[in-house]
Amino acid sequence: MTMNDDAPLFSLFWENSKLNARTAPGFAERLDEDARAATQVAQLFHPGADRALRRPDDPLARVMAQRESRRAFRPAPLSEAQLGSLFYAFAHKPGAGRLLPSAGAKYPIEVFALLFDERAIVYYNGDTHALSVVGPAPSWDEVAPSVGLTLEGAPSALFVFVAFPGRVTGRYGERGGRFLLIECGQHAQSLALRVAHENLAGVEAGGLHDEPFKRWLRLDRTDAAIALGYAVGT
Repeated sequence: MTMNDDAPLFSLFWENSKLNARTAPGFAERLDEDARAATQVAQLFHPGADRALRRPDDPLARVMAQRESRRAFRPAPLSEAQLGSLFYAFAHKPGAGRLLPSAGAKYPIEVFALLFDERAIVYYNGDTHALSVVGPAPSWDEVAPSVGLTLEGAPSALFVFVAFPGRVTGRYGERGGRFLLIECGQHAQSLALRVAHENLAGVEAGGLHDEPFKRWLRLDRTDAAIALGYAVGT
């Protein structure tokens, strides 16, 4: 089954890379094998002397230096101000445009979040910088088996980046699949910088199981694709 007919090869790639209860154990075993054999990534070298660059010392550089993946969380809810700061990573600029670029202005990524302390699933509206309640959220214990992360404690929220491939592949065909993945990465990095700015803990979750999340987000009858998760907490 494919997501759309504009980019059948991208749809096939997505279908073959999905995780579920049957395929997740094999994926985890592959990660364990890689961890046992992991060595330092080789750096590329070129002949001749390197050109030294000056490191910036500005507010953005300091926030970038704070960014890290943290898998330990304390049981404390996110404040209203913190939620506003985190979701601002995806906001639209006042007047026109958005903070994040998108190929052809197609914006195939939508942002949802499971707010475990509030037991609510929300959708972010970047035009109004507001949250719409989608429905009740399951507990972290219910969600955790479909996330693919080993964490210490429970996050306060799990952001979910949802892709609608047809928005971009309709214009760019198979190449649009690359643009979609690039945009998803831009969303993740923007959120990571807001997490660092708020001195919160956060980590990407690349192993979300597609079907349960589509069901929880009430997207199971759409062509939505679960692209990436990001756990956030204190």
